[in-house]
Amino acid sequence: MYHGATPPRREIDLEMSARFQDKVVIVTGASSGIGLETALAFAREGARVVLAARTQAKLQEVVDAHPDLHERLRVVPADVTKDEDVRRLIATTIAQLGRVDILVNNAGIGMRASIAETPPDDARSLMEVNFFGPLRCIQAVLPQMRQQGAGQIVNVGSILSVVVAARNGVYCASKFALLAMSDTLRMELHGTGIEIISVLPAYTDTPFFDNMYRYGNVARMSPFQGQHPAKVARAILRGCARHKRQVVLTLSSRIAIVLRRFSPSLLDFIVRQTGQRAAKAESKT
Repeated sequence: MYHGATPPRREIDLEMSARFQDKVVIVTGASSGIGLETALAFAREGARVVLAARTQAKLQEVVDAHPDLHERLRVVPADVTKDEDVRRLIATTIAQLGRVDILVNNAGIGMRASIAETPPDDARSLMEVNFFGPLRCIQAVLPQMRQQGAGQIVNVGSILSVVVAARNGVYCASKFALLAMSDTLRMELHGTGIEIISVLPAYTDTPFFDNMYRYGNVARMSPFQGQHPAKVARAILRGCARHKRQVVLTLSSRIAIVLRRFSPSLLDFIVRQTGQRAAKAESKT
């Protein structure tokens, strides 16, 4: 489902296992990559997990491939760009499992194009998935979480939620917007028992790059495979168990965030040089 060998699974500590036992978790974009690994990781720690994505057959393949988790995995196909699908996803989960403890907004799509050459209709389509999709899911689940007086909403962004890169402008804009919404929600929900967790992965080896809007460009500009999505999944579980505000996975990402604050011109130079090298490599393929 993605490139690279599966790394050996590191056991989640007992505190996490106790934290997630019988919790009800919804993961969007669960048919591959980070979403798939996150769903499986929660299920292995005892959670009851609803897998959501557009294609039921792909979701069922995930369940069929893990017979040991059959009792903990449920399939509810849903397109996060459609209001009725999102309402049905939340309503079905509550009807079958009684509550929603954790919502992981992971569904997303990428785009590689300059601002000048980005078709506006494609930009709108990307925003529908990356920003309005999570917004729909959040608005649909909040009444139940408010009634419970507890819940966690995990919004999977990117290091490009805080650092821009050339030819990724619209994608960056969608992830900046998601982070801004997350930070605003955290203030608006203060005191309700509902937590907002922002996850900012760096380059991760998933089908994301093969499925992005790229207008004839190569899918993967970097020769490096990137981190395995299971690493991001473990970070999501740790973030939930430890009630984190924000999860940043790599040292380079942390450095970039510091540079953006204290030396934005230097960060621009570094990112620009990296982008130019990648563009040269792309032009040779």
